[in-house]
Amino acid sequence: RGKSSRTITFEQFKEALQELSKKRFKEKSDEEAVQEIYKLIEGKVPIISGVTKAISSPTVSRLTDTSKFTGSHKERFDPSGKGKGKAGREDLVDTSGYVSGYKHAGTYDHKVQGSK
Repeated sequence: RGKSSRTITFEQFKEALQELSKKRFKEKSDEEAVQEIYKLIEGKVPIISGVTKAISSPTVSRLTDTSKFTGSHKERFDPSGKGKGKAGREDLVDTSGYVSGYKHAGTYDHKVQGSK
């Protein structure tokens, strides 16, 4: 694989297993060594080592419960607890030309066409 590449194809994986089998089982033929390697990995899943596991404790769940947030932090989440993204962090200016209390924004064209 290339130095900048983070993934390999299945064919590259099989080639790596063949090279590894030659080093691990020197006393066996190439075909037997490959079969022994396949037996070692059969039925197993990849293991990611060094990754921090998620902790579920009452303290963590209380601190991450968005329904208990107050002040400006409360405005960063919708009622379901999902984050609003940029709309929750910054005051977005409405440049539509209508005042905030006007409820019929965007209906002018419809009214003009309806009267003709």
